[in-house]
Amino acid sequence: MKHDKPKSPRSAAVPTLAVFAVILLALTGCAKKDLPELPPAAGEGAPAATKIPTLKELDKEGPAVEKAVGARAGTGSLQALNHAALGPKETGVLAVITVQEGDRVKKGQVLFRTDPVQAEIAVEQAKAGLATLKVQQAQAQLDYNRTKALRERGSVPEDVLDQTKARLDMITSQIVQGNAQVSMAQRHVSNSTVTSPIDGVVSEKRMNVGETATLMPPSVVLVVQDIDVLELRARLPETALKTVREGAEITVRFPATDETRPVTIKRIAPTVDVRTRTIEIVAEIPNSDHRLKAGMLAEVAYAGAEAPTAANVNVAVPAEKTAGGDRAAR
Repeated sequence: MKHDKPKSPRSAAVPTLAVFAVILLALTGCAKKDLPELPPAAGEGAPAATKIPTLKELDKEGPAVEKAVGARAGTGSLQALNHAALGPKETGVLAVITVQEGDRVKKGQVLFRTDPVQAEIAVEQAKAGLATLKVQQAQAQLDYNRTKALRERGSVPEDVLDQTKARLDMITSQIVQGNAQVSMAQRHVSNSTVTSPIDGVVSEKRMNVGETATLMPPSVVLVVQDIDVLELRARLPETALKTVREGAEITVRFPATDETRPVTIKRIAPTVDVRTRTIEIVAEIPNSDHRLKAGMLAEVAYAGAEAPTAANVNVAVPAEKTAGGDRAAR
């Protein structure tokens, strides 16, 4: 009796894989028919190559050059000349904030207070301890005076007098420390009050009454800025050093208010930013009407480099040949 040899799983899988391959090729052919024809990369019908601008074209059309001929520009921003971010002198819960955003404040004006209860209790404790020491000092002084009188009559030995003297000196030293503790406790009470270090405007209020203001990490409760005079910081290309000098006048435009003002450069940064190839200029702008705001964008225009003239250009004159030899043409 014949027995058929069983087919291996591998041989059975071969037709199946072949069928899948045929289907995949058919689908790929259909997909290729649907795709649009791409233009050739080179030769007839190829797209024109992208034009790369030259350095001279970039210098003429770049954002650092104004449309006005002979003027170049940079951008900067305004900031308060005097600025104070105020936090607590000691960690505590904010008990009172006496100002709001936009309020004008004077130097020395109280702005906020932290809860002083614990500090006030410490003051009373320090004073009570000092009073106790003063009573002990009075008693020690009396004992010393009596012992000294007895020693002068020979009624007590010398070491007894030394002991009373040492006790009096020790209490006197403790009183000095007690006075220092009272002063320290009173200082903690005064630290609960924060005043403005400058005349200015409250530009930010970051915390409210009831919140805990910490010394470490430092909490900022209020920000005060003096905006009567604003500082302009602007960056210009390093080529501006050809014409820009300290004390020179530049033109500053503020797009937000559509104003233009002449400004004198106060100083120029001593270094060039190697990443942007720019320099920083600093100027001060009076702002008594408070029309300008800290953080405002400023556009700076300055005179461009002068074109060379015959007066400052050395022209090389070619030598002229004569019958007698070479001589310089006159």
